[in-house]
Amino acid sequence: MKQLIAYIQRSIYSPEYYRELPNRPFSYSWKYYSGFAMLLAIFLTVISSIPLVPKVNAALREFPSQFFAYYPSTLEVRIDHGIVTSNVPEPYFLPVPEPLKKDMADKNGVDHLVVIDTKTPMSLDQFRTYRSAVWVGKDQVTFYDNQRGVRITPLGPQTNYVVNEQTLHELESQLAPFYKFAPPLMVLAIFVGLMIAFGVNFFYLLFGAILIFLVGRLLFKQRWSYGQSYQIGLHAITLPLLVNTIISLLSFGAFDIPFLQTALMLGVVYVNYKGIKSTPVSVAPTPPPEALS
Repeated sequence: MKQLIAYIQRSIYSPEYYRELPNRPFSYSWKYYSGFAMLLAIFLTVISSIPLVPKVNAALREFPSQFFAYYPSTLEVRIDHGIVTSNVPEPYFLPVPEPLKKDMADKNGVDHLVVIDTKTPMSLDQFRTYRSAVWVGKDQVTFYDNQRGVRITPLGPQTNYVVNEQTLHELESQLAPFYKFAPPLMVLAIFVGLMIAFGVNFFYLLFGAILIFLVGRLLFKQRWSYGQSYQIGLHAITLPLLVNTIISLLSFGAFDIPFLQTALMLGVVYVNYKGIKSTPVSVAPTPPPEALS
């Protein structure tokens, strides 16, 4: 850990360290970036989880009572060989729960969570008229997907189920033992998501290495190969990632500057190599005069 932190400091500013990089094996820089990304992901996971875990635990404790206060105790929906029937006058609307109302209204433009209508033939115009997130029809379920598209899922003839307060209580009692796994799974998901996000930089540097290659040739007359430029980028990207982390933690999203990461990365390369002498160009020795006779 102490050695990794020292490498992080040198990757931000240490001309001597950067001069050695092109001569080090590529695996050295690959391991450095992987270790740095993991350390940063662990830090951000801890910071994110501290406020989130208590909220998740509280939500899990409150969910059963809130859900059964929301679900109408007399409502029963039956699916018999893929055909839906209900015991309520149709169309029957279930409102959007209060905590989700503003978000769903802004994002999807809906006023209802579910509409049950097994009598009206399915049509997109009718679905939009209902302004509901989900339409339970005679033999299909229609809903909006994440891209605001409409998806229709037919209910096959093998589908048989009863939805009422009793079956939902039974389902909730079966799920209850697994609630304790939700917080650690959430923490794991945050960590994996961050590692994937940092892993994207391996692909970003395929482009960034070209810029570093050009900076080396044009400003410093360095004969870095593309692989060496990529290797330098694995270190030079350290400062941009730390700056992005600080901006994220301080919620400075409104001050987002286009190409900030690229500009900072090239700035690190410039500052660490600006005093370096150009790589001498090898010239074939002039043959002695007697060799020419």
